[in-house]
Formats: sequence, structure tokens, C-alpha cells
Amino acid sequence: MRNSVAMASRRYPGMAASQPPEEKGLAHYEKAGATLLSFEPAQSKEKSTGLDQEWIDLRSHLESRLRQMTNWRLSWWRHWSLLAENILPRRYHWLITPNTMARGGPINQTIIDSTGTRAMRICAAGLKEGLTSTSRPWFKVEIDGVDNTVLPDDALNWLDHVGDVIYSVMAKSNFYDSLTQLFEDLTTFGTSPMLIYEDEQDVIRCYVACTGEYYLAVSSAHRVESLYTQRVMTISQIVQHFGLENCPNDVQQMWRTKGASLDVERIVAMAIEPSFPILNSSGQSFSPLRGRQFSWREVYWVWGSSTERPLSVRGFHDEPFICPRWATTSNDPYGRSAGMDALPDIMQLQLMQKRKAEAIEKHVNPPLLASADLKNQPSSSLPGKVTYVANLGPQSGMRPVYEVSPELQYMVQDIEQTQKRIADGGFFNDLFLMMAQTTKEMTAAEVAERKQEKLQVLGPIIDRFQNEGAGPAIRRIYAIARRRGLIQPAPDSLRGLPMTIRYVSLLVLAQKAAATSAMERLAAMMGNMAGVKPEVLDNVDEDEFIRDYGHMLGNKHKIFRDPKKVAAIRQQRQQAQSQQQQQAMMMQGSAHAAQTAKVLSDTPVGAGNNALDLMLGGGRMM
Repeated sequence: MRNSVAMASRRYPGMAASQPPEEKGLAHYEKAGATLLSFEPAQSKEKSTGLDQEWIDLRSHLESRLRQMTNWRLSWWRHWSLLAENILPRRYHWLITPNTMARGGPINQTIIDSTGTRAMRICAAGLKEGLTSTSRPWFKVEIDGVDNTVLPDDALNWLDHVGDVIYSVMAKSNFYDSLTQLFEDLTTFGTSPMLIYEDEQDVIRCYVACTGEYYLAVSSAHRVESLYTQRVMTISQIVQHFGLENCPNDVQQMWRTKGASLDVERIVAMAIEPSFPILNSSGQSFSPLRGRQFSWREVYWVWGSSTERPLSVRGFHDEPFICPRWATTSNDPYGRSAGMDALPDIMQLQLMQKRKAEAIEKHVNPPLLASADLKNQPSSSLPGKVTYVANLGPQSGMRPVYEVSPELQYMVQDIEQTQKRIADGGFFNDLFLMMAQTTKEMTAAEVAERKQEKLQVLGPIIDRFQNEGAGPAIRRIYAIARRRGLIQPAPDSLRGLPMTIRYVSLLVLAQKAAATSAMERLAAMMGNMAGVKPEVLDNVDEDEFIRDYGHMLGNKHKIFRDPKKVAAIRQQRQQAQSQQQQQAMMMQGSAHAAQTAKVLSDTPVGAGNNALDLMLGGGRMM
């Protein structure tokens, strides 16, 4: 295996040839790929036939807890099915069943009007770009409890360096792609957990669990601290993800067989929970991590069969997943969503569209009443066709059973009102598409005022995502980047000081617009008053004013000079101005002297003399 890693490193420089994956502290699946899969042997050298008693006890605990979490999840599971059926059918699993060959079948048979799905996408895209934009900064790393505007330059530059590294890691990996899916699930189902693993090539790799695959439990602080999942994986994927030597015997046998066996699926279960000890069958306490101290443990195993070993057991010092929720009730592990609020209107809209279509169909192609003479006789309702009837009379031939004259304008108005309730009231499309929906001209102040007013509705979800989603994700990425040596050591001025995260996304800045608007109004008023009474400017420290304003807008620390440098620059400027004034005075004095001399030389005093000659003693005597 060591030689195979060396060969792989020549193709992928990020993999060290001198250190196999296990020696670098990475799990096998954190480097899994086609290159490593090609180096897996046809048969594992290590094949255990006996069962590990500790694994039997651990599996008993895991599967027992998974069954209980399934019972707790049942009511949400049923509600999610309605949400998926009417809004997002492709992101829900009713049952985790391997080897299902009908996954490509139609999945949106209930959706007649797609207003709910399109409105959800607009809301999810607006939240994603508003909170975690890929094109502009949305967070800053700062020191907690300290006025960051007065920190020395080396500290400010290091904080900016940390932020730049985290942004770079996010952009290089699939972090933003995963967030796009996360916000769709969050808006629809109210909950969306995402795993953040370390990756050999991209530093991090993210996985968003599909609704129906995950199970959650919360702590006494009502934070999600346990995540269980079930998903299907093929034999080839299991070997690639966990390594052949870690697979149970039946998986190893199918790997040896190759052919069609590689695409046979198994259910793989995963559990992440606090690393508490477990009692074995003898009543003794043991740690699945073999005594190593970690805050969380993670176990993968093939579910539904008595396997000889787990696929993977490892520990984490920092939480390896995030689980943002739209809104919560008490100690519920799963969240409520905007989709749940809009679901009644969405279901009503489907029925209204169906009834409208039926009314139009009955009007255009009504049910007919026909004479008995036409039974088993050829007939046609197509234009230009003739139907022949014997003994044609008033009651012969065909005619509608009843006349249908639907007043479609009222039905259309009702449907449009329902669509507006779904898009604007349920999914906040009026906020994210405010400018596109505005029909009259507005000033910039009016636009800002309306946007600020509407953003108050999104305040709770913004705050919750920062606490349960963005914050834990940034801390996890920072920890991984630091272990990988991507972050430079902190300067001595920051030793022992705690770091914090300040959010400067578009939606957060819009929420804080009241503070910056107040500062802008104050500056405008002072500018107007200064024209009449200049001393009014003495009430404001202009330096602190501009630093606080830039701080609120989320500008980087390094664009502001250190106050000591600012003082030195101003002192140099004053000295330069003083020198210029002295030179100007000297030049003015020289010019005045020259002018005086000219006047004196032009003033005659007799005998051919002028006043200047007389003053210099060079005049001729009369």
C-alpha cells in the first residue's frame, strides 16, 4: 500500500509519498477517489473470521438508539412527505431501500402549478447569496471583547490573513455548492445537516444529507449534538470509501467477484454523537475510541446484518457537522420551515388549478347525451365530420348533458391571489425581487427604507443560521486549516485572546443599516451646520467616526492606518506646511524689498541723483 500511495503522489502532488494516509491522521474516505481505488488489492490480506465483542456491544447501542430516533422522527417524516410531494420531491426518501431500480420514475405527479417550487428556489437563492455570498465577504475574524480598531498592525494583518485562508478553502472545495442545496432543504423542510470532512486534495469536503436519510437528537441546551444517517452505497463505493481491509467479509467477497457485484447496494449507517463510554455485556465501561480523548465519535457500519467489524471508527475534537434549522419549538430536534407555512396555500393552488382545467375541459369538450340509435354506431365530434342518425327528431342525436359556462376571470383572480400569498407571504419573494416587482420610480432612500422594513421578517432565520450554520462551519474550517499548516502563527500581541466571528453579509448589513444611516444623517447635518458655525465640528472625533463607519460596513482592517502612523503623517504634513509658509514669507519679503528698491531708484532727488543712490551714499553733490 505504501508503494501505491507513492505512485498516486506523483499524479497528485497534495499527497505525500513518504506518509501513507493512516500516518497523516486522515480517514480513508477523506482521500477516497478513483486513484486509491485502483490500488486496492483483489483480496484483503487481513481477513478476520471472529466477532469482536466490543463491536457487538457498540453495534447494539447504535442500532437500538437508531430505532428509537426513528420512532421520534415518525411525525416529521410524514409531514416531510407532504412537503416533498408538493414542493421538492427529488430531495426526499420515504424509505432507505437498496437496489431500487425505479428511482428514475416521475416524482412530481402531484405538482400541477409549480409556483411553490419556483418561489422556494428564489427564497433559497436569496438567502444563500444574502448570507454566504460567493462574490463578496460575508464574515470577518476579530478578537472578542477588544476594540479591534486600535489593535496593532501585525494583529490586524493576521486576522485578515485568517479570513483570507478560510475564504480560499471555501472557494476551492464544494462548500458553496453544498450550501445551495442546504438552503433549499432548509427553506422546504426546516432542517438540513451538512457534514464537513477534511479532504486530502481540497482541504475540506462537504456532504448534505437528503431528507429522510438523517436522524437528530439535541442536548440540554437544545443544540443538535447527535446525527445518525442511513444511505445506500454500492460495493465499489464502500470499498473506495472505507478501504477493503475495513469491509465485512460479504463485501470483500463481492469485491473479489467483481462484475455485476460491484453495483450491488448495501445500507450504510453512520452515527456521530458525544464520546461517552458504553457498558459491555459484562457490565464494564469501555471507550470505542480505545481510550483516546475526543469530544465526538463517528462510527460507520453496514446496517441490517451481523458484520464482523465496523467500517470506520474515529474521533473528532471539533464538531464535524452543522445542522441549521429554520425555527424550533421547545426541545424538538427538527425545525419548522417556510415551506410548512406555505403548504396549505400550495395544496389549495394545486386543487384550484385542477378544477379550472376541468371547467375548461367540460366547456370545450362537454359530456354528451346521445340517442339510443347511436349505440354501436360510428360517431364523431370532430369539426367537419357527420354523424348519421335514423329517425332524426327533437330528442335524437347528441347534445351536452348540461351546459358549462365557467366564469374563468374570477377563478384566475383567486389563483393569482393564492400564488401571491405563496411567493410573497410564504417565501419572501417580494423581498428578494423587490426591484423587479416595483412599478413606480423610487428614490434610493425609499428603496432602503422599504428593504429595511421587510428584512425585519427575516431577522430570526438570519440569527439562527449564524448560530447553528455559519458559525460552526467557520470554526470547523479554521480548525482543519490550522492542522494543515495553512494558517500562520498568531503574533505575540494576540496570545491568549479569544477570536470571534462578525458577519458582514448583505442581509446582515441591511439589518444594521439603521446604525449606518444614523451616522450618515449626522454627517450630513453637521456639514450643513458647519457652513454657518464651523466650530460645531469640534463635537465629533472624525477619526473614530470614519473607523466605526468602516467597521460597520465590514471593511478589512488593513485598509485603515494605525493611529500612530496617522499622527506621524499629520505631523509631517504640518512640518511641510510650515516650511512652505516660511518659504512663501521669505519670497514675499524679497519681492517687497525689490519693489521698494525700484521705487527709490525711480525717485529723483536732484543733481541727477535718485533716492536709492542717496541712501547708499553713492549720489553726486550739487
